[in-house]
Parts: sequence; structure tokens; C-alpha cells
Amino acid sequence: MVYDQNVEVARHERLIAKGAGRLDLDHYLEVLVRKPGTFPGSTTLEQARSAGRFIPVHDAWWDQARKIHGERDGPRALIEVVLLGRHLPPNMSSPAWPQPCGPGP
Repeated sequence: MVYDQNVEVARHERLIAKGAGRLDLDHYLEVLVRKPGTFPGSTTLEQARSAGRFIPVHDAWWDQARKIHGERDGPRALIEVVLLGRHLPPNMSSPAWPQPCGPGP
């Protein structure tokens, strides 16, 4: 946990293994939207998938975005939608598009 004047401002998973690292996809979205070609093979995407934060709904949406926008702009379209989720109130989420990539509690 990270505090600023006794107010919790961040919470991160505790890693047991020495030298282990956990990357949070949400922390990299602004960079990935500028360099979307790095998104498909990124460590952050792999870790988000293994943690259940990037789910089959995202992959289905991404597949459709690639069909419509192409291999170069499809990832950017997906990232922009995930970024948009940061600004929507929780009651605006849809069962068809959960927000598992957004910031946690």
C-alpha cells in the first residue's frame, strides 16, 4: 500500500519471489496508445491475461477492431476504449464490456 498523508493512494499485489515484478496494464495504456504495435506481445498484456484482467470479451473486441481498422490501428482502438473506461462511472459498464483493465479498488 502507498499512502499520502495517511490516505491510501495505491495498492499493489505483494510479490513473494525475490526480483519478481508485476506490471499493471493500466499504468502503460498512455504509452501503448502511442505505440500500439508493441501491445500484442507486451509483458503487461500477458500478465493482465494471466491475472484475469484481460478476458475473452477484450480479445473478441480486439479481433473485431483489427478487422475494421487493420493490424496497425486495431490495437490502438482497443486501448482507446479501455482508456475511456477510466472516465465512466461504474454503473455505465455493460455486461458485454466489463472493465477488468481499469484501475482496481
